[in-house]
Amino acid sequence: MNRKVTVLLVVLLVLAVLTVAWARAYVLGASGYNSNGSLIAGWHWLRSPGHTATWVFEVGALEGSQNIYLNLNPLVTNGISGGAGFDTAIKFTIVGATTYNGIANVVNPFRPIDPANSGGVGYPCYGHSTVPIPPAVFRGCKVVKVIVSYPFPAGRHVAVNKGCASFGYSK
Repeated sequence: MNRKVTVLLVVLLVLAVLTVAWARAYVLGASGYNSNGSLIAGWHWLRSPGHTATWVFEVGALEGSQNIYLNLNPLVTNGISGGAGFDTAIKFTIVGATTYNGIANVVNPFRPIDPANSGGVGYPCYGHSTVPIPPAVFRGCKVVKVIVSYPFPAGRHVAVNKGCASFGYSK
């Protein structure tokens, strides 16, 4: 019986190691960032016509990748000194080997949704591009730019910084 337990433990250990070896999800953060949005507490608020944010990514790691998504974790509210719990859709443009336009739906899990000034409570959102980004967008590029601009649906205000955009991908 002791031998059976030992064999079972060895088999489970081998399976655990193989499972980790097969896990091939990666993240690529931005190497550069700038925005002309209103800077408040380390976040650029895109809330007026002409406000944009641009991330620069060194994309060598994406060569040969599949299932490439833009992941975003901005702050979202319904206006200046806004309320909590609001989602939005964020249109973005990637300038690389080709120009790609996409949408990332960012969801705010905070409840309750309340339009009154929340003092910043309930602003964090998270989401990703609605479809994978075609690898051809990155092919042959050393860097690409991701651009997000105001306006957003329902007049939402969106705050971003360098760390809130990344590419998730698998190989």
